[in-house]
Amino acid sequence: MGAMWRRVGTKDSDTSLSVVSNLATRLENLGDDVNTFCYWDGGHGADQDPGDFITWIATVSGHRTARRK
Repeated sequence: MGAMWRRVGTKDSDTSLSVVSNLATRLENLGDDVNTFCYWDGGHGADQDPGDFITWIATVSGHRTARRK
């Protein structure tokens, strides 16, 4: 199973919102873990939640943080 994290802005002038939606839907139908979100008035490459991205990477990769003593 694959995974996809995609963030896009509603003012993206490089990629159509329908392309992002179609890609996410197709991958979900194939059983992939898809996390997609649109930012209102965001441009191309908008990603306003980098902390959530790191958490998502840890989840899909099975990484656990080391506990400090």
